[in-house]
Amino acid sequence: MASEVASQEKPTTFTYLRKRAGLTQREISIAMDVTVTTVSQWETGARRPRLFPEQIQKLLQVLDCTLEEFVEAFSQNKP
Repeated sequence: MASEVASQEKPTTFTYLRKRAGLTQREISIAMDVTVTTVSQWETGARRPRLFPEQIQKLLQVLDCTLEEFVEAFSQNKP
C-alpha cells in the first residue's frame, strides 16, 4: 500500500506519460506529425505543445492519459 501512495506522489511529466504508454519520442512524433526535436523540447520544457483541440484529443489517446494528467505534466515543466 505504501508503494501505491509513493507512485501516486511521483510528479506527472510528459516523459513519464510517454514512457508509461510504452512509446518512444519517435513514435510520438510520427503519431502527432511533429519532429522528434519538438517532442524532445516538450519533454525538457523548452517548448510547450501548441495544439488544436483535435490534436490534444489525439495526443491524449496516444498517451492513454487524462486531460488532467496532461495539464499537470506541463505545469511541472515550465520553460
